[in-house]
Amino acid sequence: MSNIRGFAFYFYRKKLNIFAQITYSMKKILKLFLAYLLISQATWAQSIALNINDQETGNRFILTSNKKDKDPSIDDSVARAGIVLFAAGYQEDKATKLNTYFIDLNIVHNDNRIGCLKEDAVNAILTLVDGSQISCFQISETDCGKEAFKGVFALMSKSGNSADMQANFEKLQKTEIKKIELITTEKKLVYKITDNAQVSIKNHFSLLASTIKTPLK
Repeated sequence: MSNIRGFAFYFYRKKLNIFAQITYSMKKILKLFLAYLLISQATWAQSIALNINDQETGNRFILTSNKKDKDPSIDDSVARAGIVLFAAGYQEDKATKLNTYFIDLNIVHNDNRIGCLKEDAVNAILTLVDGSQISCFQISETDCGKEAFKGVFALMSKSGNSADMQANFEKLQKTEIKKIELITTEKKLVYKITDNAQVSIKNHFSLLASTIKTPLK
Protein backbone atom coordinates (compact mmCIF):
# COMPACT_ATOMS: atom_id res chain seq x y z
CA MET A 1 0.00 0.00 0.00
CA SER A 2 2.79 2.43 0.88
CA ASN A 3 4.37 1.85 -2.54
CA ILE A 4 1.15 2.93 -4.24
CA ARG A 5 0.92 6.06 -2.11
CA GLY A 6 4.57 6.73 -2.85
CA PHE A 7 3.75 6.66 -6.54
CA ALA A 8 1.09 9.32 -6.03
CA PHE A 9 3.56 11.64 -4.32
CA TYR A 10 6.07 11.09 -7.11
CA PHE A 11 3.37 11.63 -9.68
CA TYR A 12 2.50 15.02 -8.27
CA ARG A 13 6.07 16.04 -7.48
CA LYS A 14 7.10 15.47 -11.09
CA LYS A 15 3.91 17.19 -12.29
CA LEU A 16 3.22 14.48 -14.82
CA ASN A 17 -0.53 15.10 -14.91
CA ILE A 18 -1.53 16.96 -18.07
CA PHE A 19 -4.51 18.40 -16.25
CA ALA A 20 -2.47 19.75 -13.33
CA GLN A 21 -3.40 23.33 -14.19
CA ILE A 22 -6.78 24.29 -15.65
CA THR A 23 -6.06 27.34 -17.72
CA TYR A 24 -9.55 28.78 -17.72
CA SER A 25 -10.71 31.06 -14.91
CA MET A 26 -13.72 29.77 -13.00
CA LYS A 27 -15.86 32.58 -14.35
CA LYS A 28 -15.04 31.67 -17.93
CA ILE A 29 -15.49 27.95 -17.30
CA LEU A 30 -18.96 28.46 -15.85
CA LYS A 31 -19.96 30.70 -18.75
CA LEU A 32 -18.70 28.12 -21.24
CA PHE A 33 -20.47 25.39 -19.34
CA LEU A 34 -23.86 27.07 -19.81
CA ALA A 35 -23.24 27.19 -23.54
CA TYR A 36 -22.01 23.60 -23.47
CA LEU A 37 -25.34 22.40 -22.11
CA LEU A 38 -27.05 23.64 -25.27
CA ILE A 39 -24.99 21.69 -27.76
CA SER A 40 -24.35 18.00 -28.38
CA GLN A 41 -21.04 16.48 -27.50
CA ALA A 42 -18.48 15.67 -30.16
CA THR A 43 -16.77 12.32 -30.48
CA TRP A 44 -13.70 11.96 -28.27
CA ALA A 45 -10.28 10.94 -29.49
CA GLN A 46 -8.13 9.21 -26.91
CA SER A 47 -4.38 9.64 -26.94
CA ILE A 48 -1.34 8.90 -24.81
CA ALA A 49 -0.23 12.04 -23.00
CA LEU A 50 2.69 10.43 -21.20
CA ASN A 51 4.74 7.27 -21.76
CA ILE A 52 8.16 7.35 -20.12
CA ASN A 53 10.67 5.39 -18.11
CA ASP A 54 11.87 7.38 -15.13
CA GLN A 55 15.62 7.90 -15.42
CA GLU A 56 16.21 7.52 -11.69
CA THR A 57 14.24 4.34 -11.01
CA GLY A 58 13.48 2.80 -14.40
CA ASN A 59 9.79 2.83 -13.47
CA ARG A 60 7.40 3.25 -16.35
CA PHE A 61 4.58 5.84 -16.28
CA ILE A 62 1.72 6.01 -18.76
CA LEU A 63 -1.18 8.48 -18.80
CA THR A 64 -3.98 8.88 -21.31
CA SER A 65 -5.59 12.10 -22.47
CA ASN A 66 -9.10 13.04 -23.53
CA LYS A 67 -8.25 16.59 -24.62
CA LYS A 68 -9.43 17.77 -28.02
CA ASP A 69 -7.17 20.83 -27.98
CA LYS A 70 -3.87 21.85 -26.43
CA ASP A 71 -5.42 23.02 -23.16
CA PRO A 72 -8.14 21.34 -21.09
CA SER A 73 -11.59 22.76 -21.82
CA ILE A 74 -15.26 22.34 -21.05
CA ASP A 75 -15.64 20.13 -24.13
CA ASP A 76 -13.43 17.52 -22.49
CA SER A 77 -15.91 16.87 -19.68
CA VAL A 78 -17.34 13.33 -19.56
CA ALA A 79 -20.31 14.15 -17.31
CA ARG A 80 -23.92 14.94 -18.25
CA ALA A 81 -23.94 17.71 -15.64
CA GLY A 82 -20.86 19.28 -14.08
CA ILE A 83 -17.29 19.36 -15.31
CA VAL A 84 -15.30 16.13 -14.99
CA LEU A 85 -12.00 15.64 -16.81
CA PHE A 86 -10.92 12.00 -17.05
CA ALA A 87 -7.67 10.16 -17.68
CA ALA A 88 -6.43 6.62 -17.00
CA GLY A 89 -2.92 5.66 -16.03
CA TYR A 90 -0.41 2.99 -15.14
CA GLN A 91 2.83 2.71 -13.19
CA GLU A 92 5.25 -0.21 -13.29
CA ASP A 93 7.51 -0.30 -10.23
CA LYS A 94 10.69 -2.17 -11.09
CA ALA A 95 11.82 -2.58 -7.48
CA THR A 96 8.60 -4.00 -6.03
CA LYS A 97 7.20 -5.54 -9.23
CA LEU A 98 3.94 -3.75 -8.36
CA ASN A 99 1.81 -2.54 -11.27
CA THR A 100 -0.60 0.24 -10.35
CA TYR A 101 -3.66 0.96 -12.49
CA PHE A 102 -5.47 4.20 -11.70
CA ILE A 103 -7.86 6.89 -12.84
CA ASP A 104 -7.15 10.60 -12.72
CA LEU A 105 -10.08 12.95 -12.16
CA ASN A 106 -10.21 16.74 -12.29
CA ILE A 107 -13.61 18.01 -11.15
CA VAL A 108 -14.76 21.61 -11.16
CA HIS A 109 -17.39 22.01 -8.43
CA ASN A 110 -17.39 25.74 -7.56
CA ASP A 111 -18.68 24.99 -4.05
CA ASN A 112 -16.56 25.77 -1.00
CA ARG A 113 -18.95 23.89 1.31
CA ILE A 114 -18.24 20.35 0.19
CA GLY A 115 -15.07 19.77 2.19
CA CYS A 116 -12.04 17.81 1.02
CA LEU A 117 -10.97 14.75 -0.89
CA LYS A 118 -8.93 12.89 1.71
CA GLU A 119 -5.89 10.79 0.92
CA ASP A 120 -5.96 7.06 1.65
CA ALA A 121 -9.75 6.66 1.63
CA VAL A 122 -12.24 5.08 -0.78
CA ASN A 123 -13.43 8.32 -2.36
CA ALA A 124 -14.45 7.20 -5.86
CA ILE A 125 -17.04 4.58 -6.77
CA LEU A 126 -17.52 3.57 -10.39
CA THR A 127 -20.90 2.12 -11.39
CA LEU A 128 -20.75 0.14 -14.62
CA VAL A 129 -23.51 -0.41 -17.17
CA ASP A 130 -23.90 -4.02 -15.99
CA GLY A 131 -24.78 -2.77 -12.49
CA SER A 132 -21.51 -3.78 -10.84
CA GLN A 133 -19.36 -1.30 -8.92
CA ILE A 134 -15.64 -0.69 -8.49
CA SER A 135 -14.45 1.07 -5.34
CA CYS A 136 -11.28 3.13 -5.81
CA PHE A 137 -9.13 4.46 -3.01
CA GLN A 138 -7.36 7.79 -3.23
CA ILE A 139 -3.58 7.69 -3.62
CA SER A 140 -3.12 11.40 -4.23
CA GLU A 141 -2.69 13.99 -1.51
CA THR A 142 -5.68 15.49 0.30
CA ASP A 143 -7.31 18.24 -1.79
CA CYS A 144 -9.54 20.91 -0.25
CA GLY A 145 -9.89 23.13 -3.32
CA LYS A 146 -12.78 25.57 -3.07
CA GLU A 147 -13.47 25.52 -6.81
CA ALA A 148 -12.08 22.22 -8.08
CA PHE A 149 -10.78 18.86 -6.94
CA LYS A 150 -7.95 16.83 -8.42
CA GLY A 151 -7.44 13.23 -7.42
CA VAL A 152 -5.73 9.99 -8.42
CA PHE A 153 -7.51 6.76 -7.47
CA ALA A 154 -6.20 3.20 -7.61
CA LEU A 155 -8.58 0.69 -9.23
CA MET A 156 -9.19 -1.21 -6.00
CA SER A 157 -10.56 -0.74 -2.51
CA LYS A 158 -8.24 0.08 0.37
CA SER A 159 -8.17 -3.61 1.36
CA GLY A 160 -7.60 -4.77 -2.21
CA ASN A 161 -4.46 -6.06 -3.88
CA SER A 162 -2.70 -6.00 -7.24
CA ALA A 163 -4.80 -8.89 -8.54
CA ASP A 164 -7.95 -6.87 -7.84
CA MET A 165 -6.51 -3.90 -9.74
CA GLN A 166 -5.62 -6.11 -12.69
CA ALA A 167 -9.10 -7.64 -12.76
CA ASN A 168 -10.80 -4.25 -12.57
CA PHE A 169 -8.54 -2.88 -15.29
CA GLU A 170 -9.42 -5.76 -17.59
CA LYS A 171 -13.14 -5.36 -16.88
CA LEU A 172 -13.04 -1.65 -17.69
CA GLN A 173 -11.69 -2.47 -21.14
CA LYS A 174 -14.93 -4.33 -21.86
CA THR A 175 -17.58 -2.59 -19.77
CA GLU A 176 -18.58 1.08 -19.78
CA ILE A 177 -18.80 3.31 -16.71
CA LYS A 178 -22.21 4.96 -16.41
CA LYS A 179 -21.73 6.86 -13.14
CA ILE A 180 -18.90 8.17 -10.97
CA GLU A 181 -19.55 8.94 -7.31
CA LEU A 182 -17.04 11.12 -5.52
CA ILE A 183 -17.11 11.09 -1.72
CA THR A 184 -15.83 14.18 0.08
CA THR A 185 -15.60 14.87 3.80
CA GLU A 186 -19.00 16.59 3.64
CA LYS A 187 -21.10 14.96 0.94
CA LYS A 188 -21.33 12.65 -2.06
CA LEU A 189 -21.10 14.06 -5.59
CA VAL A 190 -22.74 11.99 -8.32
CA TYR A 191 -21.74 12.39 -11.97
CA LYS A 192 -23.66 10.52 -14.66
CA ILE A 193 -21.52 9.84 -17.73
CA THR A 194 -22.76 10.75 -21.21
CA ASP A 195 -23.32 7.96 -23.72
CA ASN A 196 -20.43 9.13 -25.91
CA ALA A 197 -18.12 9.44 -22.94
CA GLN A 198 -18.98 5.95 -21.70
CA VAL A 199 -17.50 4.53 -24.88
CA SER A 200 -14.62 6.98 -24.78
CA ILE A 201 -13.65 6.06 -21.23
CA LYS A 202 -13.70 2.35 -22.09
CA ASN A 203 -11.39 3.13 -24.99
CA HIS A 204 -8.98 4.86 -22.60
CA PHE A 205 -8.41 1.55 -20.85
CA SER A 206 -8.05 -0.35 -24.12
CA LEU A 207 -5.50 2.18 -25.35
CA LEU A 208 -3.65 1.96 -22.05
CA ALA A 209 -3.55 -1.84 -22.29
CA SER A 210 -2.11 -1.82 -25.80
CA THR A 211 0.47 0.81 -24.79
CA ILE A 212 1.58 -1.26 -21.80
CA LYS A 213 2.22 -4.23 -24.09
CA THR A 214 4.43 -2.13 -26.38
CA PRO A 215 7.96 -1.77 -24.93
CA LEU A 216 9.58 1.65 -24.99
CA LYS A 217 12.56 1.93 -27.29
